[in-house]
Amino acid sequence: MRNQLSGSIPSEIGLLSGLTWLHLSDNQLTRSILSEVGLLSYLQWLQPYTNQLTGSIPSELGLLSDLVGLNLGSNQLTSSIPSEEELHLDNNQLTRSIPSEVGLLSDLWKLQLHSNQLTGSIPSEVGLLSDLTYLQLYNNQLTGSILSEVGQLSYMGWLELYNNHLTGSIPSE
Repeated sequence: MRNQLSGSIPSEIGLLSGLTWLHLSDNQLTRSILSEVGLLSYLQWLQPYTNQLTGSIPSELGLLSDLVGLNLGSNQLTSSIPSEEELHLDNNQLTRSIPSEVGLLSDLWKLQLHSNQLTGSIPSEVGLLSDLTYLQLYNNQLTGSILSEVGQLSYMGWLELYNNHLTGSIPSE
């Protein structure tokens, strides 16, 4: 559903203590995601995708222990990656390399980092994500080879790595 909400997410959002789902997609919201979102201790789904949000991803999102879904795609966000089961940070302006800490996201089954400006190689720690089913890293500036660890991910069903600068062969196992 599309609305025409504009402006910024108000800081009073942090007062909605019982909120479990915040879906603000397909609007014209601007500025940054407020750290007050980290006060929403029951929040399970945060989906402000397809807006015009800028700035960094607040570290307070890492405090949301009930959060299982995060879709920040199609914004203009920068900074590092928080921890969830589904991570949608596609179509932003993320730069630098994929941090090795991604391997600590033990419950992660869907990782969408496509259409950013990520550089460096795919960290070997991706191979630790035993539940990973979707890995979408296309349209970045990634280099190096596709790690053999990717071939060992038994649940992998969706692997998209095109439009990078990767070399070598696709792992068979």
